[in-house]
Amino acid sequence: MLWHRARSATGGKGGWRYQTTRNRRGVQRSYASFTMRWGGIVILLFTIYHLLHMTANSIAPGGASGSPYERMTNGFSIWWVTLSYVIALVALGFHLRHGVWSAFASLGANTSILRRRRLNQLAYVVMAVIIGGFLIPPLWIQMGWVR
Repeated sequence: MLWHRARSATGGKGGWRYQTTRNRRGVQRSYASFTMRWGGIVILLFTIYHLLHMTANSIAPGGASGSPYERMTNGFSIWWVTLSYVIALVALGFHLRHGVWSAFASLGANTSILRRRRLNQLAYVVMAVIIGGFLIPPLWIQMGWVR
């Protein structure tokens, strides 16, 4: 919906404000901004899966259990469940990185090259802290450090 609104608001030329000579396509884009749509779909599908697995107990890859702790440890002991979680969190990380950068840019925080660099660093730090924190439990369970 946002993509459609942006295209109609600029007459289909919304990308012109990001023109640059440094990129071979002539448009400034980060990988995070390039993957926003597909990353959003991955995050939505994973959120549905996560709620069905951890909350509703409808999907039980490691076996059904009444305990959320057992559902988590049983589920993350399976490699493909952990891999799907890691993929979803990487998509979330790119989404967060672009969202943080874009939010502060919209508020006028990217007025100079130095401020843009600092803003980019802040976006990466927020991404690393949140994604790193959420990756600790599944990876530790997968490695056998938590039983």
